[in-house]
Amino acid sequence: MKNKKQSRVKIVLPVLFTFGASLMFFQADAQADSSQSADANTQVVATTDANTQNNNSQDLNVSTSQNSAQAQAYTQSAVAANQNANNSNVNNDGAVSLSDSAVQAAANKPVVETNPGYSTSQYNVTAQPVNAANGGNGAASLNTAGLNAAQKAFLDSIHDGAISTWKQYGVLPSLTAAQAIIESGWGQSSLASQYHNLFGIKGSYNGHSVTLPTREVYGGTSVMINDAFRAYENNSQSVQDHGYFLVANSRYHNLLWKTNYRDVTYLIRADGYATDPSYTTTLNSVIERYGLTAWDREAFDVNTGNIDDLSVRGNQLHIAGWHAANSYNSNMHHFIILLDGNGHELYRTEVAGVYRQDVQNIYSNADISGWGGFDFTIPYTGSFAGQNIQVVSRYTYNTNGEINGGKDLYFNPVSLNNNAGSLDDMSLDAKTGNLNISGWHAADASLNKSYHFIIIYDGSKQTELGRYLVDSSTRTDVANAYPGIYNAGQSGFSLKLKFSQALAGDQIQVISRYSDSQSGEGNYTDYRFAPKTFTANNACLDSYDIQGDKLNVSGWHVADQSVDKNYHYVIIYDATKKQEITRQLVPTVSRNDVEQAYSNVYGAGNSGFSVAIPLTSAMTNGDQIQVISRYTNDKYGNTDYVDYWFAPKTFTANKASLDSYRIQGESLNVGGWHATDQSVGKKYHYVIVYDATKKQEITRQLAPTFDRADVEQAYSNVYGSGKAAFSVNIPLTSAMTNGDQIQIISRYTDDKYGNGDYIDYWFAPKTFAANQACLDNFRISGNQIQIAGWHVADQSVGKPYHYIILFDATTGREVKRQLVQAVARPDVAKVNGDVYNAGQSGFNLAMNVDPSLSGHNLQVISRYSDSKSGEGHHIDYWFKPINVTIK
Repeated sequence: MKNKKQSRVKIVLPVLFTFGASLMFFQADAQADSSQSADANTQVVATTDANTQNNNSQDLNVSTSQNSAQAQAYTQSAVAANQNANNSNVNNDGAVSLSDSAVQAAANKPVVETNPGYSTSQYNVTAQPVNAANGGNGAASLNTAGLNAAQKAFLDSIHDGAISTWKQYGVLPSLTAAQAIIESGWGQSSLASQYHNLFGIKGSYNGHSVTLPTREVYGGTSVMINDAFRAYENNSQSVQDHGYFLVANSRYHNLLWKTNYRDVTYLIRADGYATDPSYTTTLNSVIERYGLTAWDREAFDVNTGNIDDLSVRGNQLHIAGWHAANSYNSNMHHFIILLDGNGHELYRTEVAGVYRQDVQNIYSNADISGWGGFDFTIPYTGSFAGQNIQVVSRYTYNTNGEINGGKDLYFNPVSLNNNAGSLDDMSLDAKTGNLNISGWHAADASLNKSYHFIIIYDGSKQTELGRYLVDSSTRTDVANAYPGIYNAGQSGFSLKLKFSQALAGDQIQVISRYSDSQSGEGNYTDYRFAPKTFTANNACLDSYDIQGDKLNVSGWHVADQSVDKNYHYVIIYDATKKQEITRQLVPTVSRNDVEQAYSNVYGAGNSGFSVAIPLTSAMTNGDQIQVISRYTNDKYGNTDYVDYWFAPKTFTANKASLDSYRIQGESLNVGGWHATDQSVGKKYHYVIVYDATKKQEITRQLAPTFDRADVEQAYSNVYGSGKAAFSVNIPLTSAMTNGDQIQIISRYTDDKYGNGDYIDYWFAPKTFAANQACLDNFRISGNQIQIAGWHVADQSVGKPYHYIILFDATTGREVKRQLVQAVARPDVAKVNGDVYNAGQSGFNLAMNVDPSLSGHNLQVISRYSDSKSGEGHHIDYWFKPINVTIK
């Protein structure tokens, strides 16, 4: 098959094929095990048959062959499927279809529940520390009495990680073990059993996670949400990541490197790890009941090391690392022993010490550290190929390497079964609607497995959606990067898949499988690529504003989940009141620019929309108004939809300007313009004169608006800007010229009396208190004084009596007053035309004076009064005193 030049794609299994829940998620860059492996620390390989399709607890690492009856039945169904491949599952562009039955089955499946539902009450035991005199450090040895086999196996699975976490991070092993027991229910919670997440830590680990439902409490209410949880290959990874979690969060630093478990269990509760007030008591009970402090004492005894390299170099196996230990003296021999995955010895040799200064620096107090290094090669033979090799470093007095004094150090197994892959492309083609899949998968275990399948798997529903036989293609780049992996040069694959609603929203995982069976079962090795969720949902509003009496909305919206949703609605939503205002069905418009930018999102090329929606007062009432773009398969726009909620906007533009605000004759002239979004539905326009000092209205007048092209041009996106002008003359009253701050309010209202529902613009206040005068003539002739001049004052409104008063500034008393008739002064009106009474402000009179006033400083006062006597309410202008001589 590998020598064929032309690519082929076959539909082998268009029927439902369910993997166990434990196969849902794997790290894309990790090594997968071969179909022969049964080691608990490997990652990817698994097989199933018809009897295990719904078994969610299947072993990740067991590879089996189907019995002959099953294989025959399976092959027959596959052949039947192939007979229909060309007419029902393959389109003209070469894309293949998903199985309708598999898609329906996935849609009807529930999502996996992540909450373990374990209660800590089962651990509220009353056992006391066995050795209370020893600082309260619990039992002298591990107590497994009463534990079942699964619980003992769970302790074994976390033991090495707990010890290693102390040495790496300073997290007490007894604490790690107790928390793992409590948080995972002895590893039996679904999150722990399927994804090795023992502590319920959210997020991702080395880029890998699984999105599952979980319960959260918001405002006292328990709700189900989807959230990402870290996914691990094994329990040891989870334990190690738990240690790093405590180190990475500074609030837990006070419990690191402490050796008394009671101190540590108190601190982790106090630092906020748990809100349960009995959490410390529960941890202590578990530690004491099972003697977990035995692990603490084990961790304090130095016996550690590392395998720096265990790899094939040409035809040699290279082994390098170090082993530091307390139990050592110079008479001992150092042996390296290699075991297979079943613990059978494959090789042993005595090694010479290779000095490691870095190890000496860290473990300077150990009996051997720096000289515990080793670095050697041995012939690579078939006995090593495909095995999980465990290195054992041993210090012993025996020259044959048997145990005699010293200590052994068992390193984590390393797989020599290389399994690598990369997904170069898993994206949508916006033009064709096809899902393009390409990449490579190289595996030592692919030897003698001539069938290469690409399996499409719904990780959210844990259902296989289809599998397809593909031709492996040449990949020189992979061969150069991975020369030691079998089939690296012929590891490429590509597949075109018709995009389906079943792929939108769920976690879709690609599995590359080499199998010795034409059904894809039998003996096989898999590489599971990181899943991808096709939930791309991008949009942009190009325009969202008022144009005339319409709300103009245009832009684009692309969404993977819009597949098979043929109705597109634009919805106007009041985000403040949380209620819909209106919706409108819109045709989609071609958008080449969007297709170019989002070529891997479904529907990008036909994603545009533009609609003009009649304005209503509900859209301009000051609330946050939000546009929602919705794709739906319901012609009324209600069910099975995907939305994009654009940022809300408040249509409260309120613009205005006073072009004229002045006194003209007997009137207050007010002119200008006022445009506001909130005038929608408000047909009455009032100009209100308001006393801002007394905080009371003086008068109001209905002022119809008229066209203002300049305003419309400047504020085209504000409602009513084209007809925003007003001009009104309001009869002057003394209340407007009493010296108070007088303010103009422009009001649009739905009430003919100017009340009701309204929107105002308050212009800057102004005080009408102009008071100006000039003495044109002050001349004495005999005992008579000729007086002439003018006096204008805004506050003369309502004061019809004009007096000229002669005041003796020398004695501080009035001499006489005389009522005068107004004299027209057009010259004054021309200069002070916006001051009340300017045109009739002149005065001209003669007064007889007593000669005894000669030598006095006489002062002229011009007074406007509302009283015939010249008293009452009045406004004065005091001219400068003049020293007079009367003959």
